[in-house]
Amino acid sequence: MKRSARKGRAGVAGASGQALVPALLFLLIGCIGLYVAFNSFQMTSAKIKLQNTADAAAYSAAVLQARDYNFSAYTNRAMIANQVTAAQVVALKSWIDELDATYSLSEVDNTVNVIADHPAQWSTPKQIGKADIAPVRATLDALLPTVARNIGSLNRALSDAQANYHAAVFTAVPDATDAIAQLNQPDTHVTAGYFTSPRNAAQLAAWNSYTATVIPAGTLGQDDFADVVTNAATLDGFVKNRDSVRSVAPNFQQLNDSANKICGSGSSFTINVTHDGGTQLRNDKSGWQSIDASTAHLRISCLGPIESEAGYGGSANGNITNYMTHPPFAAWQDWQGYGGYFNFGYTGSSRPGWQVPDAMAEQFREGPGPSLDPSNGGLLPYQEVNGVQLAAQAPRITIEVTRNSDTLVKTIGLQGGGRMQVVTNAAGGAMRALSSANAYFVRPDETSLSNSIIGGLMHADQWARADHHTEYPSLFSPYWQATLAPVSAAERGAAQANQIPAEVQVQKR
Repeated sequence: MKRSARKGRAGVAGASGQALVPALLFLLIGCIGLYVAFNSFQMTSAKIKLQNTADAAAYSAAVLQARDYNFSAYTNRAMIANQVTAAQVVALKSWIDELDATYSLSEVDNTVNVIADHPAQWSTPKQIGKADIAPVRATLDALLPTVARNIGSLNRALSDAQANYHAAVFTAVPDATDAIAQLNQPDTHVTAGYFTSPRNAAQLAAWNSYTATVIPAGTLGQDDFADVVTNAATLDGFVKNRDSVRSVAPNFQQLNDSANKICGSGSSFTINVTHDGGTQLRNDKSGWQSIDASTAHLRISCLGPIESEAGYGGSANGNITNYMTHPPFAAWQDWQGYGGYFNFGYTGSSRPGWQVPDAMAEQFREGPGPSLDPSNGGLLPYQEVNGVQLAAQAPRITIEVTRNSDTLVKTIGLQGGGRMQVVTNAAGGAMRALSSANAYFVRPDETSLSNSIIGGLMHADQWARADHHTEYPSLFSPYWQATLAPVSAAERGAAQANQIPAEVQVQKR
């Protein structure tokens, strides 16, 4: 009995190790699966990171594109504001010259001295006004040309800054996107030669031609910048129309006397002075022109009404020395400015140059005198969207980012060998990712919502257009933003069919 018990225990002990073999087999299979999964996860993670890097590089290019357009919009608005100031300076110079001339001696004074019974009622206030005007005119004569030239120089600097900034952004995109890629992943870079490759030429050409440098001065016809700067809401009333009745202050520029020595007892002699004037942009956009003129309306009881020139003045900036485009021949077009303005603010005629006051016509014949700013007075070159663009999106920018295959798997010891080695199958020994982005234009309108809501705009009514219409893309409103865009099938096909040579792609910087 004892022998049989020992034999039973020996049989059980011999069978206890039989489960170890399948356990080790399953452990081996699990390790192999874990090894393969680990390397696959590394490849998947590398692809995701590379795509994120490409997205960051493409988005940075679109941000540069949007900043370029917004910079042009801000500088265009600044130049418009400066042009309004330039028009005001020209208007002020013309107005003060005319005012000084009106208070100087003229044919009206000779008529008053001959006909009026009390000519001092006219001459004394006029002498007082002349003395008051003298220091004002001296100050403005010294100040206005300097102001005009400084405004012109500032506009020239803004115009040059637009062109230089646009060129700098366009040339900086390759280096900027490459730097962004390496900041995201130091072992990546924008594919060498990508921006100069034929497959990218059409895209760069579309971006480059989307905007253009417009040179308005010296040309006839419609111009966006001129449309904005001559808009009725842009120019103030002093620039557009300075007509007035000068006889508003007691005893100044007016007379209510008798003419008994000419007309006999019970006669009357009255004078009222009216003023007309305005400033308008020359039709060829080469500068601002201004004319101011005053007319004395005399009424003598025994002679009837008489009109006489009381005074006139004029001014201009830009390369302008004459109101006539082909002096000495005057044409009705010379009285017409850009934007529907004509006759320099005179509203008594519905046709350019027709039945204008004699004093205004006399100033027109004499010319505006020396230009306040002959170099930079006209409308200067500016950047604008080329043609009418109805789509909100600017041209798409596609970026290709490359990562060399030998940097994909960080755990070198687990790469394996032979049939167990995990390979990337990357063309040319490099993994690549494509991403597209572009700037787009949108002017927000949240006026139907609260002016201050979470996630909304503060003062929403100041962002929206007054008419709430959709605003098309332009470089006059700084509402450009950046966004990622789908990569087109053509871009993907070009990336596969037109690979840059492998020896270029795999080289390290």
